[in-house]
Amino acid sequence: MEQPPHPTAKWCSILLVLILRIGGCTPVNYEIIGDEKTMAIECDGMDNEGDIQVRQILDMSDVRFVIADDLETLYYSGDIKVLMDIPQSPITLQMDVFRWVRSEWLPTPFSIKRDDFCKALLDPWEFWHPVVRELPKSQLNCPPNKSHVYSLRNISNHLFVNNMPSVDIAGDLKAVVHLSTDQHKTCMVVFVKVYAN
Repeated sequence: MEQPPHPTAKWCSILLVLILRIGGCTPVNYEIIGDEKTMAIECDGMDNEGDIQVRQILDMSDVRFVIADDLETLYYSGDIKVLMDIPQSPITLQMDVFRWVRSEWLPTPFSIKRDDFCKALLDPWEFWHPVVRELPKSQLNCPPNKSHVYSLRNISNHLFVNNMPSVDIAGDLKAVVHLSTDQHKTCMVVFVKVYAN
């Protein structure tokens, strides 16, 4: 059974929307479309600060996608298999966002840091929650053990985030994600297009 949002978080969201409207700032709706090249997932060159490649941790060879009639929306299905035991210590996450401008990736002021990724993974207020809630609850083990399987069934790359503060985030973006434990660090990259409306 899905946990209801924490009352404090709900009131904070309502207060934020009220402040934005009273302050003359109109909330914006964002459309986020994951790029098909996200399936490549591995960082390259200077983005890769890890000591172990994500392909040594996760086998994503079974994951496929189909293209919807709008020719933008992709639906991913298949199994992601864990190839090694993940240490039971907290996993930290550092995500930095870059924008494609004039043929190069430039840093943006947007970043996320989580000291306990497993805890954040299940938080309904995190931006990745719409994807996580589509996974079977019985599979949401974190950190996972070797041979654990995450099953994707028609997971969409198309996401809508409504009533957010207006920030200059539209365009072609790249999120570089570093996950770390006491023993290892790996890097993943996600490509998205963001539209503000």
